[in-house]
Amino acid sequence: MLSRLSSVMSLAGTGAAVAGSAAAQGAGAVAFQAQIAELARVSAEATARSMQLRTVSTQLQTIKKVADERVQ
Repeated sequence: MLSRLSSVMSLAGTGAAVAGSAAAQGAGAVAFQAQIAELARVSAEATARSMQLRTVSTQLQTIKKVADERVQ
């Protein structure tokens, strides 16, 4: 009787460990998806800033060219 109880408790412990592992994997997947979403958001911000910088740089180059032509 004691060996059966021991076997049942062992199986219950194994089942709890598997359930805990599955829960941890689920939580890890959610955290991973959140990190991917954050990466996409930051990447979009960086792209927008880069485009803004290019626009300003082009405008400044144009102004400089006009100023250089006036001096000559």
